Amino acid sequence: MKFSIPHNWQNDLVQSIDLTYADDFYGKLNADAVGGGLPANACPSTSFKNIGREIQKIHRQGLRFNYLLSSNCLNNQELSVDTHERLSGLLDYLEASGVDSVTVSMPYICGFIKKHYPRFKIHVSTMAQVDTPDKAKFWEDLGVTKITLYEVRVNRNFELIKKIRETVGCSLQLIANNACLYDCPFTIYHALLGAHSAQEGHILKGFSIDFYRIMCIYEKLKDPVNFIRADWIRPEDLSSYEDLGIDYIKIVSRGMTTAAIKSIVKAYTDREHNGNLLDLFYSHQKNVDLKKLDIIRLLRFFFHPGLINIFKLLKLKKLVINLDKAVYIDNAGLNGFLKELQTKDCGRSYCDTCNWCQTITNRVVKIDTRAVTAMAKNYKKLIDELASGGLFNYS
Repeated sequence: MKFSIPHNWQNDLVQSIDLTYADDFYGKLNADAVGGGLPANACPSTSFKNIGREIQKIHRQGLRFNYLLSSNCLNNQELSVDTHERLSGLLDYLEASGVDSVTVSMPYICGFIKKHYPRFKIHVSTMAQVDTPDKAKFWEDLGVTKITLYEVRVNRNFELIKKIRETVGCSLQLIANNACLYDCPFTIYHALLGAHSAQEGHILKGFSIDFYRIMCIYEKLKDPVNFIRADWIRPEDLSSYEDLGIDYIKIVSRGMTTAAIKSIVKAYTDREHNGNLLDLFYSHQKNVDLKKLDIIRLLRFFFHPGLINIFKLLKLKKLVINLDKAVYIDNAGLNGFLKELQTKDCGRSYCDTCNWCQTITNRVVKIDTRAVTAMAKNYKKLIDELASGGLFNYS
């Protein structure tokens, strides 16, 4: 089993990572003609010149680079001459930079690349929501070489993985450390938020508030069982997915520091993590240090007084919390969790009728009740401000 590793565009990354089981690095500009899965304000900026330099380093290691074109909505502008020209210009740059493959979510973009840029291998993003054998076969018939399965529906559904593997011959990949809610109801909207806020020329110019991440954290704070129900795969459990025919594991997220990515990749390479399970997941505190650019980024992405009350927006900084200071999930205590879970029918059951995740939560999740209660209260207040429109006016 090989790993796909996020690139944060820091020049110390490639030489810092244990590449023993690496297959490729992936990344993108923080904004381009297509967009991707993360808001532009959540990712470090870079240039094509830097991308080219980093790809040369990657190739010298005998590895490949995958560029993300994984937006699942272009607001119908993909059907315009202007977008065709911008997409062609982007792909020309990617080809010149030495990109080996691209990841897509839209069949239209897949067809465009197959027609005009046949050198690129094409991978399918999780945002295409491939969660049935028929969907997987559809994409394979389009000529893709790798499919990242829809982790919120697939990671805990072992029979489904087996059926998809029996149906297609292309490579299959799972995301290991996203920690999304199980069968998350926000994924469609969250993907669209990320896509549009990472698209050049969008009317909001990169402005976004990650409402669905806020909702996700709130659901976990409100009921800690959601930490356990989430779609993560422990390093210790990789062999179970290997046995099901999964070829690749994707590590996230490309906005994190080199130190954070290095630590997470090491845990999965070693197939062992001693400590808090939350260490393996993205958090704001693991973001690339952009302190010198904070004012510039604030002005570029958030200083839009005509869109939002900027004074109220500043108060959101209080909600940037370090969850792993208030929540501890004993990773060692999760030994045996997956084996028992494989006897369940998560794909067709209502979670509360099983109670296995709740049993494990009681055993391995330790919380600072006072801190978590205060966090949940603050998050609920923010959600209410957004839903009522209070954050957008100056009254």
